Amino acid sequence: MPPTPPLHGNDLQGVSETLFIPLHYRIALSKTPGSGFRDPMAERFQERIAYDWSKFRDSPLLRGAITVRTKVLDEQVGAFIARHPDALVVNLGAGLDTRFHRLDNRTIRWIELDLPEVIAFRRKLEEPASPRHILLEASVLDPQWPRAVKRYAGEDVLLIAEGLLPYFTQEEHAAILGAIADNFPGQEMLFQTTAISTVREIANHIDLRKLSNIGQISGDVHIQWGLDDAAQVSALDPRVRFIEEFPLLDPSAARRELGQKLPPELVEKLAATGKIVRVRFD
Repeated sequence: MPPTPPLHGNDLQGVSETLFIPLHYRIALSKTPGSGFRDPMAERFQERIAYDWSKFRDSPLLRGAITVRTKVLDEQVGAFIARHPDALVVNLGAGLDTRFHRLDNRTIRWIELDLPEVIAFRRKLEEPASPRHILLEASVLDPQWPRAVKRYAGEDVLLIAEGLLPYFTQEEHAAILGAIADNFPGQEMLFQTTAISTVREIANHIDLRKLSNIGQISGDVHIQWGLDDAAQVSALDPRVRFIEEFPLLDPSAARRELGQKLPPELVEKLAATGKIVRVRFD
């Protein structure tokens, strides 16, 4: 049988192409001896994708943030699965995330939800099929996606938005959280956000697109909005209750990488910009 031809990563453009950034850093971590992290499915994906991975400038700060983000979400989702082994996990803007394969307990149900072109690309990667692992084509801005998800939902549901929401406006944040509150009352969500006022302040000094590797992506991609104070998330919708947050950036790494480019007070503020937030929909 002839070898399967590679998929061309350039088939994805704009925000969809950003999925290669966390994949790149997860693979690097998986291949690092002594890291304690293995992601065989991510490495398998990379082998199937023809893409110029070298264009991603190695940023110790970004690498550290993605490492922490991966660890935090693996731990939080893993703890949820331990408490609710038959629950449904819904990964919004899933991209090429492989957390299902790392955390599968053989009873959990898991939905990877993303734009049609991303899901079509992912299907061609031919990852091992499971009736409990569903690939669902939808935009999180489409008000119909919760209805499609609820067909698979039982008593317990956890929603994840890793690296997704910062690309949306404040109004779009409110619409997404409102749709979840309408359809999944009593459930929890883990999502990534950033202190947008700090991002804008730092952007006056350095090109954050290059620092985040977004500048290497085809098309016009920008971080649009995020929560300065995660505890104020209920201002977007009063039914969203803040539970806790997990910082993503290491202050010492920020000082090493950007201490010569930013005023000291901005370096410290930068270290507090990115976070994973856990909320419940009351």
